[in-house]
Amino acid sequence: MKIPSQLFNRREFLKLSGMAAGALMLPIDWRSLRQQSAFFPDGALLGRMCDGEVGAFRDVYTEPNINAPTVRRIYRDEVFEFKKEVIATSFDLNNYNQRWVEMPEGYVYSPWVQKVKNKINDPVAALPLDEKSSPGMWVEITVPVAEARPTRLPAGAFWIRDVMERGFTPKVYANAVYWAMDMRMESGRAEYLLTERYGAELDTFWVDAAACRPISPEETSPIHPDVGDKVVKVDLNFQTLSCFEGDREVYFCEVSTGGRSETKGWATPEGTHVIWRKLVSLHMSAGGLVGYDTPGIGYTVLFDANGAAIHSAYWHNHFGTPKSHGCVNCRHEDAKWIWRWTNPSVPYYPGDLTVSGGADSTRVIVYSS
Repeated sequence: MKIPSQLFNRREFLKLSGMAAGALMLPIDWRSLRQQSAFFPDGALLGRMCDGEVGAFRDVYTEPNINAPTVRRIYRDEVFEFKKEVIATSFDLNNYNQRWVEMPEGYVYSPWVQKVKNKINDPVAALPLDEKSSPGMWVEITVPVAEARPTRLPAGAFWIRDVMERGFTPKVYANAVYWAMDMRMESGRAEYLLTERYGAELDTFWVDAAACRPISPEETSPIHPDVGDKVVKVDLNFQTLSCFEGDREVYFCEVSTGGRSETKGWATPEGTHVIWRKLVSLHMSAGGLVGYDTPGIGYTVLFDANGAAIHSAYWHNHFGTPKSHGCVNCRHEDAKWIWRWTNPSVPYYPGDLTVSGGADSTRVIVYSS
């Protein structure tokens, strides 16, 4: 679908960005992501409908109430103005989370909405050199959604293959973290060649550089590295995480741990663990299920031999409620702080560290209060 070169108003944009029958996904046939600034100012607070797979939809309600009349459907990856978060006017006994997001046309259930901003970036003049003198840097996606154009077909990663087999274009999303290994000028705009260094087939895909913010080594530097007595405590009942230095709590946040269906192996493992691996970004998957084949998971802290980890989660907003398949899902800013604070510290290059024994690693205590 071609987008006309002239500017159009916000209502027209929202119609185009909705995943209507003939226009699934946000229209990424744009000459530049910078055109988004005509509709959403740089840094404006936005919401992206993130629930379900490609083609999924949910309802917009007249009030923050599951029993209220509906206004329309909102489709996966539709982006809208995030006015504020409110509490339900009528308690929903089927859900613990009672938060809703107010948007221009009504209200959307908060767990379905990724809170994002539209931050456009200037490209670097040249990629820095990594530890092997090869060009590369870590980048974070800072727009709600952007097109990813794979360089090989069929792709190795299931999340790319599945979307393309259904006739859609792969996307990258706000807060995902990738490795930029090359850059080029294409149709008058800079693009980075992104890949995943760890946990995935070596697929590469071109993404508009305007969507990618370079992550500096300073951003990944350790917090309070000289403090020895560090402990992370995860409360499964209250779905919270606390960081302690001795007896002093220095950080607190909501999380989303494993679901309560232990028979399916989804429970976050209780007990005292030690961190054994940390990565700036990791691809996670589970048996070729597209919903559980997830790229660009930022700030991953593995603490269990079976793969349970603390990490960023950009695909839901269900924090405060069990949602994961065993990991401890965090908001992006929380995962980043925890990653920097916990031991061992990880160098920017290569952005991955595995340790044996864990004598100097931060303990992670998972318990039910």
